[in-house]
Amino acid sequence: MTVEHLKNSILDRVTAVEQTRFSRDAWSIVRCRETGFVFLANPPDYSQLETEYAWEKTTDVERRRRKLDEPAVARLSLFAKKAKKVIFPNRNKIASLAFAELQAKDQSEPLRILDIGCGCGNLMVEIYNRCVEVGRSVKPIGIEVSRELAPVSQENVAPLGGKVVCSNALDAANDLEPDTIHLAVMSSFLEHECQPLRLLARLHSILTQDGSIVLKVPNYACWNRYLRGSKWCGFRYPDHVNYFTPTTLRRLAAEAGFTVSRQNLFDKFPLSDNMYAVLTKSAERSHLPKPSAGPVSDGKSSAQAR
Repeated sequence: MTVEHLKNSILDRVTAVEQTRFSRDAWSIVRCRETGFVFLANPPDYSQLETEYAWEKTTDVERRRRKLDEPAVARLSLFAKKAKKVIFPNRNKIASLAFAELQAKDQSEPLRILDIGCGCGNLMVEIYNRCVEVGRSVKPIGIEVSRELAPVSQENVAPLGGKVVCSNALDAANDLEPDTIHLAVMSSFLEHECQPLRLLARLHSILTQDGSIVLKVPNYACWNRYLRGSKWCGFRYPDHVNYFTPTTLRRLAAEAGFTVSRQNLFDKFPLSDNMYAVLTKSAERSHLPKPSAGPVSDGKSSAQAR
């Protein structure tokens, strides 16, 4: 097996990696020998994520590809999604986790929430509405790299007193003041981020002392991935850059100065393709990487995600 040395984005340094059997076309997926972290060795440039590989386009391409390659599986998957909406019409776990975190925050000041990879802004609107129902004041802030989706999101959150920045995540986060965000939400985003450690390190700075992060990512350790192999639905080329397991996600959080304060069995249920986690600040910060001081120069900082 070929061994290379590449920069590992959860350690922010070069480590030995080996090829996996999940590479496709020009896209090379490798595994770090030191941490077990699986990632895309040659992600697309940030500029390509604004338009060419924007989420709304890659999603449509992937949907058509799966329908053509595995029509029966595609129909079954669509049926399961529709059935879930009928059985659980109001279920949105990421919104519920975010709302629970906000309920535990100080009641004396307006809460600022940051949705990274906010898409059309629907998640911010739902969290806002839940908070308003219990008398909480919330200001939503979104970050969205897609030039097509960012204006839609801005239109949706502007009536709520919110705003959306059309930018990659790291550049936008660098423009936020320290200790000003009470909750950061990343729903199906972190798997798209080329520099997850540097982004989390920056979030560590801009979050308030009791601030937290709620996130959802595909679970590379799920049983379906072992069963389906290269046909697993969690593989997305080339916009899925990171393939986390509960172990590697915990390692990333620790490297950035966070503790995984919640990830129970149902948050990482092996029969689910996705996993959830809540991160809170830990006392130890000596190992934090230095946040980027300015705009990303290599064009590979962030991808927008859903």
